[in-house]
Amino acid sequence: MWDLFQKVLKYNITPNQCWYLFSFHEGVRPNDLNKDDVDVLIEEGYIKDNEITQDGINLIRDLDSYFKVNKKKTDSQILGKSGNLNVNQYRNIFPAGKLPSGVPSRNNVKILTENFRWFFGEYDYTWEEVMSATKMYVNEYRENNYMYMQNSQYFISKQDKHRVKRSQLADYCDMIREGIQPDDKHFKEKVV
Repeated sequence: MWDLFQKVLKYNITPNQCWYLFSFHEGVRPNDLNKDDVDVLIEEGYIKDNEITQDGINLIRDLDSYFKVNKKKTDSQILGKSGNLNVNQYRNIFPAGKLPSGVPSRNNVKILTENFRWFFGEYDYTWEEVMSATKMYVNEYRENNYMYMQNSQYFISKQDKHRVKRSQLADYCDMIREGIQPDDKHFKEKVV
């Protein structure tokens, strides 16, 4: 609801003026019409000659969209037709068993699917980029027996203490897009 009020204020009108505008649009004339509020709507260009202008209609459509019920997209709409196969393929890139930290390297498919729903809702990477980035990541940690490596779930997304989700997978996908090879990743400095 707070977002809605912020949006109304962005249009430089008050919630009461918004209510008046919606009333005009619906053909209802409020009994307690405040002339000052109507004057503001006229001044802002939302009403002209006792009719709603195109700007007023656009404002109403924008605010009305807050109350439309959005249908939840299915996994196949978000992850693609072979989404389940890709999730399993992604999972199998990670080593079987536990990491040195004691947590399982591979998480279950349901949790991974939920994380990928978020990931593909936020980013526009392809499954091919995801697989290449994941292989790059796992191969980097293989040399050190997977020490400090994230498990399959946290590599996709992990929430910090401020409840902000971050994705190391997205960072690696960026490296894939930029053509960075695993050998290019480190800045090395010789100490004499």
